[in-house]
Amino acid sequence: MAIDGAAFVILGALDAFPRRLAAREIKARGGELRHGVSRRTRFAVLGHKLIDGASAASIEARIEESRKAGARLLSENAFLRLLKLTEEPKGQRELSTRQIVEQSGLDRNTFERLRLFDAFESGDEPFGFRDLVAARQYAKLAADGVGWPDLVRAARSRRSANPLGGVANVRLARAGKAVLMQSGETLSELSGQLVFSLPADEGDRGDRLFEEAREAEEAEDWARAAALYRRCVEIEPKDADVAFNLSHVLLKQGEWQEARRFLNKALRLDPTYAEAWYNLAAIAREHGDPESAKRHLRQAITADPGYPDPLYNLALLEFDAGDYEKASRLWERYRELDPDSSWGQKAKYGLQLIGMITGRPGAQREVSVADRRHLAG
Repeated sequence: MAIDGAAFVILGALDAFPRRLAAREIKARGGELRHGVSRRTRFAVLGHKLIDGASAASIEARIEESRKAGARLLSENAFLRLLKLTEEPKGQRELSTRQIVEQSGLDRNTFERLRLFDAFESGDEPFGFRDLVAARQYAKLAADGVGWPDLVRAARSRRSANPLGGVANVRLARAGKAVLMQSGETLSELSGQLVFSLPADEGDRGDRLFEEAREAEEAEDWARAAALYRRCVEIEPKDADVAFNLSHVLLKQGEWQEARRFLNKALRLDPTYAEAWYNLAAIAREHGDPESAKRHLRQAITADPGYPDPLYNLALLEFDAGDYEKASRLWERYRELDPDSSWGQKAKYGLQLIGMITGRPGAQREVSVADRRHLAG
């Protein structure tokens, strides 16, 4: 799997090593580590520590965001294997995902979440018999009301205590909300010992703040999110994603001038940040500067020719300006990328309007307010 030129994001933090070391390893292989998910993201890594602080709903939202951006989701162990920092699991492996799900009775969605957090010894197909044993234990606990985050925490606790002995080696039992090991009549924690944490470096602190800011943003607590993102900017002033996320929150607070400042900062750090160009265009359009909006949208299209939204909005601006030839070309390009969505249908409607406006004299018509509203969504 090619890494050269690939943009990575790490959701949460890794158990294996700090973020700064992950950035170094990725850079050594020709890739780059970013903070936020964007259209450039090729790999989204679910760090094992994400399960410590984030809610299940938040994790689901981040998984969905990564998928919508077109990123490939990797578990932490799969990430290490991609970088060739750890070996493939050993032992006989001949079971498919379908076989594991059917023979264990584990829900497919739960299985996928457990797999993404390395709750199985094999990260991907084919799976081994020990993975089936673990899946059956997880299925039993899930049927007893244990959610997948608690199952992941149990697997992680066991892995921390005994890296060579997975969940298949022990018998699991539920005690309230906890998942414990059972030996005869005795219940004990899966870790079996206290674990002393080392002090976090600045990179880890920045990661934690970024995750807290994301949580606040998802809860629409704009003031807290802005304050946390500002602290992230202080720790990592050269991270374009942090500046971009802060600009989004500032826009939600109505602070468009400050938002524009941080969008420009993101673009100084990364001139190919298509989403930042797109948001600058939105600010310019909203404040009565369509020519600046057009320039920014052209920059977004240059940065990412496969990004459909700037094509549509630039077509709409050209349509409003009466340049139907340019609008037509742009809407046609948009429909090549997104023909079937509601916006694809609006682009088709725009092309039909242009045909009526520029056609034979008997077919000409004026653009009504209703037409304009329909095109603008």
